[in-house]
Amino acid sequence: AIWRKILTKGEFRVTVTIILSGSANCCLIIGSLLILLPMMSSTSSKTLLVLLLLCIAQPLSASVLSIDACEAGTSALAVSQTAMDKLGHQDADEPSAATSLLSRWASPVSTAVQADLLWIFCAGQWQECMCPGPVRWGVPGKWHEIDQVKEDEWNRVTCSVDKLPDVAPGDGTKHCQCGVQPGSAFARSMNPALLVQASGSLLQAQPTISCEIIEAGKSSGQWAASLWEATSAFCADDWEQQNSDAKPGVRKMSLDAMRSLMQAWVDKRFLGNYKRLFDASGWAPRAFVNYYAGVPDGKHTHMTEQLINSVHDFSAEPIVVFHFGTQTPSDWNEQRWPRLVLIHAAPIPADAGRSFNFNKLRAMLLARVRSGIVLDSDQFVAPGADALFQRTEQEITQDYAMPILPAHFLDRSPRDTGAFWARYCPSEDDCRWQTTRWGHAHPTWTHWALPWIGRWLRRNFRDEVLPPLKDGAMPALRVTDVPEDEDLFNVATWEEGGTKQWCKYDLPGPSDFDSLLAAKPGSRKCPGCSDVAGDSRWYPNGVAKAFFTAHHAVDPEETKNYIKAIKDRQKKGPLPPPILYRGEFFATGLEMKATYPDIQCII
Repeated sequence: AIWRKILTKGEFRVTVTIILSGSANCCLIIGSLLILLPMMSSTSSKTLLVLLLLCIAQPLSASVLSIDACEAGTSALAVSQTAMDKLGHQDADEPSAATSLLSRWASPVSTAVQADLLWIFCAGQWQECMCPGPVRWGVPGKWHEIDQVKEDEWNRVTCSVDKLPDVAPGDGTKHCQCGVQPGSAFARSMNPALLVQASGSLLQAQPTISCEIIEAGKSSGQWAASLWEATSAFCADDWEQQNSDAKPGVRKMSLDAMRSLMQAWVDKRFLGNYKRLFDASGWAPRAFVNYYAGVPDGKHTHMTEQLINSVHDFSAEPIVVFHFGTQTPSDWNEQRWPRLVLIHAAPIPADAGRSFNFNKLRAMLLARVRSGIVLDSDQFVAPGADALFQRTEQEITQDYAMPILPAHFLDRSPRDTGAFWARYCPSEDDCRWQTTRWGHAHPTWTHWALPWIGRWLRRNFRDEVLPPLKDGAMPALRVTDVPEDEDLFNVATWEEGGTKQWCKYDLPGPSDFDSLLAAKPGSRKCPGCSDVAGDSRWYPNGVAKAFFTAHHAVDPEETKNYIKAIKDRQKKGPLPPPILYRGEFFATGLEMKATYPDIQCII
C-alpha cells in the first residue's frame, strides 16, 4: 500500500537503502516490492527477482541492498532520499494499516541512511546551527535528533537547553552536529577543518598551517623560531618527556587533538590576497586578527562584515579572519575585500569542555604575523588605529615578551567571581600580587610574545597546575579553573609580573565616538567629555581614551551608520587628535605624558 501510494504517475529515480537482518525481513521487504515490477526497467526487475531468490535460498545477516526504482512515477509527496528517511519516523503521516508493515523496517532504513552521513560539529551550546540536513543535539551516546528542514532548505536550530531537551543534565559539553552528505554542494562549501575533524582523514587540499609546516620553517627567522617554541607542546612527540616538570591533569587534551588544533586552511577564494600580503615563508609584517563562528546570514556574521569594512575604510593594514564555524557567506571574495585573508580552522572539540574564546589564542599563534592586534567581531576600527602597530612594536620586545591589554572600563576585584583571585589577593582589600588593573581581552602582540601565548594556552589545554608560591601565601591554581580567555590573559600577566597596560583604545561602545564627531574642526578641547572611570590604586584620575576602535558594536546597522558618520565627518575637515584625557585631545601618548606625567597607561 505504501509503495503504491508513493510510486504513481510521473517519472523519478529513488534509491532505497535497506538493512536486512534476516531472511524473513528480506522476503517481507522484497516481496512487497514485487508490485513494482511492471513499473521497473528490465534490468531492475531481474535484479529484484535474483535478490528474492537469494532471500529464499539462504538467510542474510546485516546485508545492505540498494535497489534502484527507475522510470516509475511519483505522487505529490515529491519523494527524495530525505523524504524516504521521513517515512521511517513515528510522526510520518500515514494512517493506513500499511504503517505497521513499514514500521518493521523503518528504523533500520533510517539508520542506514544516517550511516552515510558525516556528522560534523555545527554549534556549541547557546549558539545557532544552520544545516541542510538533520541536526542532532547532545553528547556522544545521548542525542536528540531534529529534522525540520524549512522551505528555504535549511534546518535552523538554536542549540540551547532553553529550546531543546536537556539530554545530559549538568554536562557543559552539549552541542549540535550537522548530518552532511559527503560530496554534496554543502560539504564542498564548508569549513574544511570540520570535514577533517569528523572524518579523521586529510583532504586533498593540505592545510596552509600545521605542526609540520611550523617545524619545517622554524629556522626562517626569529619570529618562526618563536612560533615553534610556542607550539612545540602541541606538536612534538617528545615534548612531555623533555618537560617532565609540566604535569598534565585529568582534563588534558590528547596530543593528537592538540596537533589537529594547529591546522588551518586559507579559503581558496582568498589565496590571491594571501600570496600578496604574506611572504614566501607564510608570514605577514602586520595584521589585525579576528576570530568568529556564526551562520552565514546571522548577526555575528554581519557584525564581522562591518568590522572588515571598517578596516578597509580606515586602515592600510590587512585583517586575518579565523573562521571556526561551519560555513561563510558565498559573496565573500577578494574583489570585495582586497586586504582580507580568510582562514578556516576547527573549533576546540566540544568534549574538551573549553570556552570557545580560547580560539582567540589559537588565532594569535596561527595568524603568523610579526605584529598583531586582536579585534573581536563586535568592534570596528577608526582612523589612526594603525599607529597602534608601531607602538606595539616599540613596547613588546625581547625584554618585555608578553601581550599588552587595554585597561578595562570595569575595575574587577576579588568581590567578583573567580577562583583565581585567591592566588593574587590574600584578602578583598589586599591584592599585592596583582600587577595591573583588570585588562580587556583585546591584546596586541609581536612575535616576541608568541612563546608566552603558547605557554598559557598549553597550560590550559594540558590541565596544568600552578604550584604554590611565597611560602604558600599564593595557593596553587589549576589553570582550567580560569574559565575564559580574558581571565587567562589577566592571570598570566600578573603571574609573569607584567606591568604595561594600554589606555582605553577599545572604547566601551560606539556612542563614545559622538564626542569625537561633535568636536569642532581644529579644536583640541572637548568640554564635558569624560574619561573611563578610575580606581583608587591604578588610575585615581581616570583612564585616557584613544579613538582607535569601538567595542560592543553589536548592532551591525548602527555600526554601519557610525562608519559612514566618521567618513562624512572627515570630508568636513580633519578629525581631532585621537587621544582624549581630562577634556583635551592629544596627538600622541608622549604628548599626553608630557602634560600629565603621572598617568599609568601607555598609548
